Amino acid sequence: MIDLHHHFDGAFSIEGLYKEAKRRNLPQGKFSFEEFTSHCQVKPESRSLTDFLAVFDFFYGIAQDIDFLHNEALSLPQRMEKQGVLYLETRFAPHLFTGTHYSAENIVEAVVSGLEKNSGAPVRLILCVMRNAPTTTVQEIIDLYEKFKLRGVCGIDLAGDESRFACREYAPFFTRAHEQKIPITIHAGEASGAHSVYDALNLFHAQRLGHGIRSIDDAALVSRLRDEKIGVEVCLTSNLQTGNSPSYKEHPFLKLFRAGVKVTINTDDPSVSGIDLPHEWKVAEKEFGLTKEDKERLLLNSVEVAFCSDALKENLRKQVLSYSLNAT
Repeated sequence: MIDLHHHFDGAFSIEGLYKEAKRRNLPQGKFSFEEFTSHCQVKPESRSLTDFLAVFDFFYGIAQDIDFLHNEALSLPQRMEKQGVLYLETRFAPHLFTGTHYSAENIVEAVVSGLEKNSGAPVRLILCVMRNAPTTTVQEIIDLYEKFKLRGVCGIDLAGDESRFACREYAPFFTRAHEQKIPITIHAGEASGAHSVYDALNLFHAQRLGHGIRSIDDAALVSRLRDEKIGVEVCLTSNLQTGNSPSYKEHPFLKLFRAGVKVTINTDDPSVSGIDLPHEWKVAEKEFGLTKEDKERLLLNSVEVAFCSDALKENLRKQVLSYSLNAT
């Protein structure tokens, strides 16, 4: 299988985190690798966003190091290429990694400089604002996009607990970003309803939605997503683990896809979920009976909604169609 990947949060390998914890003699490094892994991943029975997000507390401190971030970025393209990924957009919130030593700019520089030495699949970076951050953080993310846009930063995002923080006060900043033609994706319609998706479109000018599954509750909204060609970054397993879909079969993925929405298949947080992208494709094929034509359309959706140049899109489109032609 080949793929393109847009919704990939926190691109850390568990092996990399464990080595770093050992190297710096951190408390987490005292665990065996098996115990460490279990702490980095949600429990199989997890069905709440609270349980899902709590896992991050275990390893964020490990990742607050620019050498570690640089090295993880350096290895990411090769890791993705091994999974058959042709193109990746990964995202993170630089302010979560500053600790007491670094600025957000230091953090972005560390990651970008690692990705610049890329010898694998093309990788681009999306910078996140976390909901409930000060409005100054939104402006800083916009400024960082402008500073690094020629070095692989391809867009901005709003992430975090949408059910608690609507963050409508960010609207003027996102309007300014939109006017500057900055590509925007917004986490919305996951832990909150269709109204959150309307905010993402009307206030934050989203061109893509992270998750977006609650859009299915509003037929007019589904039609709007289709007509405006808004990308919807579906993350099947993550939505089960956070309790936002009761089962794979009941996930609205197929309804959105059949309605003509530009749905794409993604992992969300692969290390935390204990999955990879090939796993998500197998789930989609098994649970929804995808045809060869369906898979080609999903891949082409990924090309169309990517935050990359037209030339790269054309190259990716050719690769998808060539693969599809030769697939059995």
